[in-house]
Amino acid sequence: MSVDAKERSIAFTARNPKALRAIRVEGVGIAIWERSAPPGLSDLKLDGIVDVRFTADIDELPAMLDSALDDAGHEKSVARDILHNDILVLANRFAQIMQNEFVEIRLECVTTNACKKFHTDYVTARLITTYLGQGTQWLDSEDTADSDCGDLHNIQQMQAGDVALFKGRLWSRDKAGIHRSPPIEGTGEERLLLVINPARLKNAI
Repeated sequence: MSVDAKERSIAFTARNPKALRAIRVEGVGIAIWERSAPPGLSDLKLDGIVDVRFTADIDELPAMLDSALDDAGHEKSVARDILHNDILVLANRFAQIMQNEFVEIRLECVTTNACKKFHTDYVTARLITTYLGQGTQWLDSEDTADSDCGDLHNIQQMQAGDVALFKGRLWSRDKAGIHRSPPIEGTGEERLLLVINPARLKNAI
C-alpha cells in the first residue's frame, strides 16, 4: 500500500476500512478509518453502567463479550446488539491486521479528562473508537507529546464513529501515534470509548 501524505505526516486517513491496514506501512504511525457511528447507538442507556475490560481468544470473543456486557449492566436491546456486533467486527479487523489471536477489550464510560496529556502508548498498537461523545484528539509528527497542549497549533480530532489504529512505542518509538482524551471534565459530557489492544500474552506484530 502506498501512502500519499503531506511531508513529515505520519497519519493516513480514508473513508474505507482498508485504511486501517496502512498502520503496517513504514512511516505511518496513525491510520484512521473515517466513518459514521453505527446508527442506533444513541439509544444506549449508560446510567449505572460500569466499565468492561477482559482478554479473549478471538474465537471465544462473541460469548465472552455478551457476558461482559451483561455484567456491566447493559440491558438487552437493539442498541446493545449493534454495539456488540460492531465491537466484534473491529476486534476481528484488529486481530487480522496485528496477526494476533488474543485481544484485550476495554469499553469505558468517560466523564473526566482521562488521559489529558498528549502521549504515546506502551503497546505495539492500539485501536480506538468513540461511540458516543467527542472523539480522541491526535497530533501529527510536526508537533510533540512533550507539551501540555497550550501552544499546539495542529490538534486533530476524530469524530464519533471514526476508528483509528495508533502505533505504540513497542512497535516504533519514532512513529508512535500521539493522542489524548478530549478535555471534557466539568462539562457534563459523557463518552463511550472502545479500546482494543493486543493481549500481552501474544503481543506480536
